[in-house]
Amino acid sequence: MARPWRIEFPDALYHVTARGNNRQAIFLEDDDRRSFLDLLASAHERYGLGILAFCMMDNHYHLFLRTPRGNLSRGLQWLNTTYAVRFHRRHGRSGHLFQGRFKAVLVVDEGHWLHLSMYLHLNPVRAKVVEDPADYAWSSFRDYTRSRSRFEWLQPEEILAQYGQGASERRRRYRRECLSLAGSRPDWLEQLRSGVILGARETLAEMVRKYQPAGQQEAVPQFTEASRPRVNGEHEMARVAQVFGVAAADLQRKRRGFPPRLAAYGHLVEHCGLSVSETASLTRASTTAVSMGLRRCRELKSRDASFATHLKQLSFK
Repeated sequence: MARPWRIEFPDALYHVTARGNNRQAIFLEDDDRRSFLDLLASAHERYGLGILAFCMMDNHYHLFLRTPRGNLSRGLQWLNTTYAVRFHRRHGRSGHLFQGRFKAVLVVDEGHWLHLSMYLHLNPVRAKVVEDPADYAWSSFRDYTRSRSRFEWLQPEEILAQYGQGASERRRRYRRECLSLAGSRPDWLEQLRSGVILGARETLAEMVRKYQPAGQQEAVPQFTEASRPRVNGEHEMARVAQVFGVAAADLQRKRRGFPPRLAAYGHLVEHCGLSVSETASLTRASTTAVSMGLRRCRELKSRDASFATHLKQLSFK
């Protein structure tokens, strides 16, 4: 049976997990954990991996990362192999440390990506290791909620930027929302564990068409679609119009590069979790126009502070 093909492309987002062989511990002592953190820094330097969040448990780890160079497999193979060699040398062991290949879920629906970091950070709470994630030293939660990050290679800003303008306010809001999720089990959590893509169903065919190499023998991965809360698209369109001070009908007019229309694309897809086709229907645009508009929305957000502020306002009901 062909093994599932990994979908890799530049700037992709992934939730990555790797578990110990036969459920054995991969971190026996704090020196192991510190060694792994050193290797994360090296993976960032060698392969350009953008590490947004992490959590180390005794027999597995979680990473939420971005791959600007589209090189997930190379980076993670190096990370796991190098860590295993160091672990065996330190503890006088041999054999397989990890259980097969690492698992990577491609995150194409950014409606869930904010909560993904919280899912990572709440692992020690769900495992009853601590009651407050801030009491656990081996995740990035402290780096999200304290004034200074411990690691230069960690990139929490991309997520924290969605939680207000001031740094202190962002940290407070992030902590409050994370703690509010401690007892919940959203539907997409199980699907995250069993799937390979977190996002809209139509995206799989698009990914295969664009990125599967010619002559690829590995199987196309079985798709698991993440469920999401019901979203009133018309209501969200009205919110976009109100925040940007335009009429709702203006968001459905074909005006190239119109910032409020670009914001509607970004808000509906990346925050509300609607698919590209659903967003196209609401805005009376083609799916191609929405896809291009999403890219323009991100570009505009990075260079226009006022536009970015308006977009952030939409993140809070």
